[in-house]
Amino acid sequence: MSGTERIKAKIIEDAEARSGQILEQARAEAREIMNNALKEAEQKRAEILKKAEAEGMEVYRRMLSEATLEGRKATLSARQDVVESAFSRAMDKLCSLPDKDYQKLLEDMVVDAAKNEDGEILLSEKDKKRVGKDFIKNINKRLSSAGKSGKITLSQDSIKAAGGFVLRYKEMEINSTFEVIIEIMRSRLENDVVKILFS
Repeated sequence: MSGTERIKAKIIEDAEARSGQILEQARAEAREIMNNALKEAEQKRAEILKKAEAEGMEVYRRMLSEATLEGRKATLSARQDVVESAFSRAMDKLCSLPDKDYQKLLEDMVVDAAKNEDGEILLSEKDKKRVGKDFIKNINKRLSSAGKSGKITLSQDSIKAAGGFVLRYKEMEINSTFEVIIEIMRSRLENDVVKILFS
């Protein structure tokens, strides 16, 4: 082999060795880039999952909080309905007393509410029919026995009420209708009623 051919062969051999090294180095760099890319992708995937999990938990907490609030609202509404029903039934019970007991109740209430002056009692049309002819007479007799000087007469005017009465004295009226009495008692008794119903 001539010197030129040997140089040529040496150059080719060195070039092949060098290209092998370059190729191996390129493959190693490619593997490193690929590994780094996989690690980075895994890290990003973990971060995304963690963020999604945190957001999911926040959505879950919000939904749970809203559901709890709605549950409380529904419970409160149901309790209010039951309390309303209790007061409504009390009104019905008062209004459905037998006529004799109903008249006695009204007489007691009038004697308690009456002032020491002449006045008139206003009843609903229904109650005017329920009370007996002795209603006013009984009231005035009991007022006299209680030491009250005023007399009560039955007004020709009527009121619109489920029951009870209005006492009229000149320019003043005492509203003792069942609606007003129950509303006043409701504000005082509602907490006790709730305790009794839901204890």
